[in-house]
Amino acid sequence: MRRLLVMGLLLLTACESSEDDPEPGGPPTGNKGRIQGQLSPFQGSTASVGAASQRPPELQGEQGRKLAQAFSRAFAQKRQQLKAAAQGLTSPELPILMPPAGKEALARLPQEEPSREGEVLVRLEEAGLDEKAALERVQRPGYRAVHKGYASEYLHVIAYEPLDGHVTTLAETGRLVAQVEKLPGVRFAEKNLRMHAFKAPNDKAYGFQWHYPSLNLPAAWDVQTNETGSVVVAVIDTGIRAHPDLQGQVLPGYDMISDSSNAGDGNGRDNDPKDEGGDEPGGGSSWHGTHVAGTIGASTNNQNGVAGVSWGAKILPVRALGRLGGSSADIVAAMAWAAGGNVTGVPRNPNPAKVVNMSLGGASPPQKAYQDVIDAFPDTIFVIAAGNENVDATNTTPCNQQNVICVGSTNFAGKRSSFSNFGTPVDVMASGGEMREDLNGDGYADGVLSTSFDEKGEPAYVFNQGTSMASPHVAGVVALMARLSPNLSRAQAENLLKSTASASSKCNEGCGSGLVNALSALKRLQGGGQNDPPVLGVTSTQLSFQGSGSQQLVISNLGGGTLQVSAAVAGPQASAVSLSPSAVSVPAYGSDAVTVTVNAGGLANGEYSATLTLTGANGAGTGTVAVRIRVGAREDKDALIGFAWQDRDGEWQVDEAAVGEVRAARDYQYSIDLVPHEYYALATIDDDEDGTFFEDTDRSGFWRNVDAFEGIPLAAGQTVTGISFDLVPLAPIDDGAPPPLPETDVGLPCDSSADCPGLGRCNTNYPGGYCTYDCSASQPCPEGSECFSGACLAKCSGPDEGQSSCRLDYVCYDDNTGLGLCLPDCREMPSICRAGCDSRGYCE
Repeated sequence: MRRLLVMGLLLLTACESSEDDPEPGGPPTGNKGRIQGQLSPFQGSTASVGAASQRPPELQGEQGRKLAQAFSRAFAQKRQQLKAAAQGLTSPELPILMPPAGKEALARLPQEEPSREGEVLVRLEEAGLDEKAALERVQRPGYRAVHKGYASEYLHVIAYEPLDGHVTTLAETGRLVAQVEKLPGVRFAEKNLRMHAFKAPNDKAYGFQWHYPSLNLPAAWDVQTNETGSVVVAVIDTGIRAHPDLQGQVLPGYDMISDSSNAGDGNGRDNDPKDEGGDEPGGGSSWHGTHVAGTIGASTNNQNGVAGVSWGAKILPVRALGRLGGSSADIVAAMAWAAGGNVTGVPRNPNPAKVVNMSLGGASPPQKAYQDVIDAFPDTIFVIAAGNENVDATNTTPCNQQNVICVGSTNFAGKRSSFSNFGTPVDVMASGGEMREDLNGDGYADGVLSTSFDEKGEPAYVFNQGTSMASPHVAGVVALMARLSPNLSRAQAENLLKSTASASSKCNEGCGSGLVNALSALKRLQGGGQNDPPVLGVTSTQLSFQGSGSQQLVISNLGGGTLQVSAAVAGPQASAVSLSPSAVSVPAYGSDAVTVTVNAGGLANGEYSATLTLTGANGAGTGTVAVRIRVGAREDKDALIGFAWQDRDGEWQVDEAAVGEVRAARDYQYSIDLVPHEYYALATIDDDEDGTFFEDTDRSGFWRNVDAFEGIPLAAGQTVTGISFDLVPLAPIDDGAPPPLPETDVGLPCDSSADCPGLGRCNTNYPGGYCTYDCSASQPCPEGSECFSGACLAKCSGPDEGQSSCRLDYVCYDDNTGLGLCLPDCREMPSICRAGCDSRGYCE
């Protein structure tokens, strides 16, 4: 694993004394201007490594080192004034820390879905019953009960054969389930659903792409993929660089940038749409187009990297954004060329795009030029990001054009991201992230994970946030729709997305029709499924709370009819958790939400848990969601902020007065007076308190957000407000070593089920006891574990490598996904092997 270089910054307290702070209500002092804002630090566990999208581009390469030195010089000037703070600090000449890539994560195995007439899964209270004993407990008049097998030591598969010889119906099976569930010694019974794999890909990092289940994509992939498809999606952006996870997915594109100085490749328009980088101040590179392209069409189900929404739609790169952004003329040309139109002096595109993604825009009323090209190609569907300024999108183009699909961003909980634009132009919402949060408790900031490059230009995977990340999700869904219905019209696509969206993600500011529901849109387009039985679906198996707060849990009906779902809370801290409402009715292939609220008042510092159980009526399935509550786990620390500017020669400068401390006690709000310049803001928290900054797990950030490094023009007498941004953890780049597995109680030692939180139980037959959960297609396992024969087993990161990351007396068995499962070392438990135990502890 590469270790990252760190920059030693001097501890600054320019804003420490309240006597030196400008009065928020007064004018800027002297010939200065004022910048005000608030920092929002990531609030995940102190134990979690986390990952940022990448380090700020201004901290990359030679310009990054110059910026580090500029900060260091400013800090050194203060050193004499700040004697106490200067003691024991590292040299200001150390090079700056480079950006990490997002880490590869775990694979998620295929899920399964309904129906098998006459067969019932029966969960008995007593473990280890043989077939005869089990059948004695589940007999029903008029039927011959047949034992068909085991799903766990408690779960039995029972087939009920009518004595009169008639064929058992699905409705009849439902009645049998209700009868059997009432029998003594039966904890629950449910239909033995006929299963087949969802199109859940085996890409290793798919497990951290929470943004796909939130759109019901795993179930949608069972309806349609582009595995053998020819739908073309154009990405009008910064261009695309060759990446292993995009290999075979990219068509010949075009560089539509006419200004050679902006293009950065020494010429104007040409047939090479490669991202030349250097599109950020100071020469850093965003690799924006590559990240967007990965969300739409990364190679999927290839056991590597990330998955793409479209499962294989062809990506058409059209470069329109260069080192200085993009002009309307170049963007309009890119739109026309992508759609198959003539652009004078440019060869015609042999692969016209059905869908065009535009994760770009600017502050402006609707433009006639944009509208002209949109109207000229009515069969092309334009999907456009709403923008990241947290303002009404009415003045953001091209999102505000007519006959386009404008996309806003939601967080993990399906609510509008803090940065997302809103208002009348927004048609639908999609997952765009909120990296100040870790609402699913996986230890990583809730960003969108996709293809990118590290600081050395090597292929990597990074988290990012923005409506730029939301828009390609919708473009990918539209590509799935176009694969299912090649004659899909623009109006049809928009209407389907709107009419099937989850209204629980609407907002008062204007979030269109709500969060896109890919499954519902495809089913509606398919014209069927209304007569299918309801099936319960839940977008997450865990919610994480930092003290008191509320989250929205999205509940989906993955089948037809109306799904009636009741919700209840159990476990050690059930009294701290409330639900609103406690029961919902979900239409066919639709979604609804339950608000989960935690009141941590009165709880001492520590970690707590509860379990949310969801039960679908009439055998529609059950599900459990672990609720993790952490009280006082992260101590608030003060942050450091600095404002840099570039001189005429492009050299970074940092004035002595442009650095300071932002107090946690003031809710991370700040106000600072500066001489006029165009400033670039950076901030960090020295989380490990070692006197160095922007290293491994330090929370860091920059203005505007991780999707856009922007300048802040400041004039004398001017007050610029709202310069607020997130601080998210940074982490080392991974050289191929497996990432840390998410924390779970599955696999922990136990003496009884009381040692296993929530609905967990203790398998005392395993060495030292083994905490596990019952599981099925509708009741998935917690993160970091996997369902195997009806029980959850702990995952491990080194398959076929002995103990690996398993606990003592257990070895890591290969599950054919690149990961493994922790099972007993057969030298400690020979009875688990049929053919003998080898010298490493594996069954032969």
